[in-house]
Amino acid sequence: MSDSPNPPHSQSPEVASVAANPSRSQGTEFKLSDYQWQHRILLVFAPSTDSSQYRQQMQIWQADGAGTDDRNLKLVQILGTGESQVDGRSLSSASAEKLRQQFGIAPEGFAVILVGKDGTEKQRSQTPIDLAALFRTIDSMPMRQQEMRSRQ
Repeated sequence: MSDSPNPPHSQSPEVASVAANPSRSQGTEFKLSDYQWQHRILLVFAPSTDSSQYRQQMQIWQADGAGTDDRNLKLVQILGTGESQVDGRSLSSASAEKLRQQFGIAPEGFAVILVGKDGTEKQRSQTPIDLAALFRTIDSMPMRQQEMRSRQ
């Protein structure tokens, strides 16, 4: 048990530990296959949170939560330095490195990659992606068209 001064139920010991030591290598293990057929994934690779392209992409992402939710889109932030995250949880450094290698992105590089529900890369950009353009790409996918038809 942690001897953290936090009151009970304020945070789990894992969250408190990560917050106390954000540079530690442990965190959530991430595998694209865990999300396959359930979610589309937007991978945002950046050198750090100080990157202007990273900040711009995060502002764009926050602009339309309903649209991202409707399209079953999850955000994964992979940083060269700093805490990488998936769904607001710390991502293990091993998982972050594995994603960088899988998609060929150097720690100092910036890229935004859309991965479809089938687990394959659908779109890649070296600059921030506007949500309208991202949604057009997603909405043109056969699986998304089937989802929209089934909701009518």
